Amino acid sequence: MQLCLRMAALAPLVLAGCAGQDAEWAQRGRASLIGLDQSAIRMCAGLPAGTAKDGSGEIWMYEHAASPPGGIAPPTLTLPPGLNIGGQAPSGYCRVQLRFVCGKVTEVQYAGNTDIGSARDAACGQIVKTCLGYGAGGREAVARASHQ
Repeated sequence: MQLCLRMAALAPLVLAGCAGQDAEWAQRGRASLIGLDQSAIRMCAGLPAGTAKDGSGEIWMYEHAASPPGGIAPPTLTLPPGLNIGGQAPSGYCRVQLRFVCGKVTEVQYAGNTDIGSARDAACGQIVKTCLGYGAGGREAVARASHQ
């Protein structure tokens, strides 16, 4: 029973740490993707889930449904008199929208249920992390970002 209590107490801290890293990647993505061309975005993020014409440009959309690390929800504990603790894994959904003008990214926006706990835009971090530093540092920077 004590082990279960410890696991229930630690699970939110572990999940919050992961969400914090994802939020940092999402924040960095807002600035570091600006100026990348369509070829670079296809190489680091893959093919978009959807595209739309936008005046003289185009918007590419990438989507991600966030789940807890390893897909494992924290355990639920029921304490007398019927109080439940844990069991609810933080999750979210993000659509990353990249606006291209003249073939280069000019704007990055996030839409959906992007926050995980108090980590702003954390559900978007996994989409943009492989593109962080792609233009400046090339593949080495992408490899470092994906191993963090």
